[in-house]
Amino acid sequence: MGSLDESVQQAIFDFASHVETHGFKGLKGRNKSSAIPNPHTKRQRANFKHAQKNCLWHYHIGLPEYVEQANGEFTSEMILHYIRYDDTIVLVDVATHPPFNLPSNEKLNY
Repeated sequence: MGSLDESVQQAIFDFASHVETHGFKGLKGRNKSSAIPNPHTKRQRANFKHAQKNCLWHYHIGLPEYVEQANGEFTSEMILHYIRYDDTIVLVDVATHPPFNLPSNEKLNY
């Protein structure tokens, strides 16, 4: 993680530490599957298949800041992409959102 800004490194560490200690309960930022429900366009369907096949999720890490949404969830411009298995996560990428782009297959080779 040496090439990432210190605040990004800290946010990633905080997420991983929280999940290791408490699981996914109590995370401040929005945490959700990257397979959007009801994909309508060809691109959305391709993204849905990619996200579902690779168990992709994303978490809003609070950078540059959290913004509370009308539904009470907290989002941020920066998100952490990860693969979520039952008891294991694999951190994959950090990106800005919008736009929402899934990690490429190259980034999923771990």
